[in-house]
Amino acid sequence: MPQNNIVPLIHTIGTAIPPFKISQETHHAILESANGMSREEKLRMRKIYSKSGIKYRHSVLDEFDGEDVPQNKIFHPAGDITTSVSLRMGIYEKYAADLCKQAVLCCMEDLPELKREEITHVITFSCTGMYAPGLDVELVEKLGLQKNVERTCINFMGCYAGINALKNAYHTARSQPDAVILLAGVELCSLHYQKSNEQDQVIANALFSDGAAAAIVSARNFNKKEKKPALALQHFYTEFDNAGITDMVWRIGDFGFDLRLSPDVPHVVQDNIAALVQKLLEKADLTQAEIDHYAIHPGGMKILEACEQALGLSHEQNEISYNILSEYGNMSSVTILFVLQAYIQNLSNTDKGQKILACAFGPGLTMESMIVETVI
Repeated sequence: MPQNNIVPLIHTIGTAIPPFKISQETHHAILESANGMSREEKLRMRKIYSKSGIKYRHSVLDEFDGEDVPQNKIFHPAGDITTSVSLRMGIYEKYAADLCKQAVLCCMEDLPELKREEITHVITFSCTGMYAPGLDVELVEKLGLQKNVERTCINFMGCYAGINALKNAYHTARSQPDAVILLAGVELCSLHYQKSNEQDQVIANALFSDGAAAAIVSARNFNKKEKKPALALQHFYTEFDNAGITDMVWRIGDFGFDLRLSPDVPHVVQDNIAALVQKLLEKADLTQAEIDHYAIHPGGMKILEACEQALGLSHEQNEISYNILSEYGNMSSVTILFVLQAYIQNLSNTDKGQKILACAFGPGLTMESMIVETVI
């Protein structure tokens, strides 16, 4: 049985992005010139891209920042070429594990006291690809982990799966105090580009990108030589509002994963986020005044602005989330770990006891939240 004084920590977070950098300005220009859109459709797309808050995104493929040519596997804005799900999944299987491995290696570089054979659990998460034997098995092989490591796969939950994975790690560490849990997530959103002038798809084409993230969670003390801040996992709360059940939908279609992303999503978030946060605070016996920082999933500019308005936050309090959005776009479930990593890098040994409230959103419409505290 778990003991009440067991406190699981995020000891370190590592991230990785693929090599091909997509300029948002160039990508928009290519789409606008190649898509055969009406003037009204071009104006609508220009507005979506100009208000995205994104400068750059990344992809495992080099074709999204260049002209539409026959050699492209997915990006064909000028033609009527359809790309099968099997081809997209073949590309995912080719690149996902290696990108995820980069994030894990980055993660473990910051915790040299941890030996790979000490990892007891692996939790993988992704919503942009699946195969079996899958990402979990490949990582065990590529990293040289023990074959008897316990594996859990979180698939197809959407942008909030990173917090869900942390919650799973929290419960595992509480029930098994000696556990060392590796979280590893990867999203290759660019593989699901769809040629379409429908507003939902234009928004998706403008926001999503590729990335990977990893974290080590454990209640163990690793006797770190370099005393860097860690994050104590303390409280979680999740809820979905079925009023937004059709506003964010992610399904497998004949020619790719089909995303419905309604312009109403920020309104649903704004209408519900304050009540969600209040329930989390009540569970933690805290007030909002006791929260020092906010780590909000940068699903888009309007999502961040909606949270600010509902929670009474300033733009500056969301600065890290805006910066991640600008430099990387929305990388779905791994994005929240990019935000938390930035906080860890900015915190110092004098910031002990500071509390961070994190939240992310996904299909349902689901809102997942947690509170972590800085420890040294």
